[in-house]
Amino acid sequence: MPEVRTRLREYGSAVSVMSAYAVLATVWVMIFLVFLGHMLPRVRDILRHAPLADTPPCDGVQCDFSVFWPAGLLASNGQFERLYNPVTFDVFRKHILFTGEPQLNWYYPPPSLLPLLPISHLPLGPAFIVWSLVLLLLAVAALRMAGISWLVVLVSLLSPAALWNIEMGQWEIFCGAVLMAGLLLQVRRPMTGGLLLSLMILKPQAGVLMPVALLAGGRWRAIAWGIAGGTVICLLATVVLGPQVWAAWHHYGEEVAHQNLIQGNSIGLEESASVFWAMRNAGASVQAAYAVQVLAALTALAAVAHAWRDQRFSTERRLALTVVGGVLVTPYLFIVDLVAYEIALALLAERRGWRIDPLDAFFWLWPMLSPAIYIWKGWLLTPVVMAALLLRLWAPVALQARPRQMHKEARLRC
Repeated sequence: MPEVRTRLREYGSAVSVMSAYAVLATVWVMIFLVFLGHMLPRVRDILRHAPLADTPPCDGVQCDFSVFWPAGLLASNGQFERLYNPVTFDVFRKHILFTGEPQLNWYYPPPSLLPLLPISHLPLGPAFIVWSLVLLLLAVAALRMAGISWLVVLVSLLSPAALWNIEMGQWEIFCGAVLMAGLLLQVRRPMTGGLLLSLMILKPQAGVLMPVALLAGGRWRAIAWGIAGGTVICLLATVVLGPQVWAAWHHYGEEVAHQNLIQGNSIGLEESASVFWAMRNAGASVQAAYAVQVLAALTALAAVAHAWRDQRFSTERRLALTVVGGVLVTPYLFIVDLVAYEIALALLAERRGWRIDPLDAFFWLWPMLSPAIYIWKGWLLTPVVMAALLLRLWAPVALQARPRQMHKEARLRC
């Protein structure tokens, strides 16, 4: 009988793996075909110098890149008040793009403008192509620098979140790769890892739990290099852009970011991923949404800090917990910001020899399932999914008895 049960478990495991890969491959191919359907006509029109046109999936000109490019133009000319003021920035965007463009604001901190300065000297279409290719190459370079295998790099940068990121012209594909590479390198090469992680100052919400991980792990050299790198980047932004950029950001940018948070992501709510927006979408008041957000953040912070202190957690599991916990911490987050999440899941799958179950496939595909579920039912479920994944990653290791404790209990029983 024990042999029969063992054989049945082996068969069940094999069926689980095969079904997981079947579902994963089918849905992933569908996602990739939709991606090609959106991107190929856009690239073709750009190469043919065709007039600008609204393009899917955002029904705007080059999606989020239509905010980055004009922000770089205004920054190049030192017009920071116009850049951070939502009214004047909206007028400028519609003037150089289309009068019917949806309003999108710029509120990133001044260092984020540095990579936009050179790209703004190209026309919008070619700039979009160059921007996307350069960020993709930099992401590959960062991941390979950290010793991540080519297979994980390929899988991660073709993941649902990464494809969505490329369509939108966002830079999370770079930020997510830098976060993962920096956290991997900070153990054996603290200077390189710390300097890489200092680049997260370009998009702080993308690595919100990174400082907690470093502090909990006692990575003091990496922390020192990260602070040094961040300071240099801020000084560089001040020298290149001028000190007035900080005043404009402080005067307008912080308030605009707060208003966007409170009012919700009115353009494309299906892309929202934070606890705060999920609660607001469910009808909660601002105060109640904040309360649940704080509770979720404290829980995630405690889980991540414990993982980085407990030596039983593998590096890959720590990285995944840091990213998943970060989703539960920041109140301002979109599906496009889940590239680091996909990289972490790929690293975990590689550690298991690429043996996955249907739940693994579900979590991997979630960045594209989430918008579909919102369009279908009006539910924002990303925080619930992230909480379930956090528990799945943390509990099996954290709740098992430590060797010393087990030895002590055995002695007491004797």
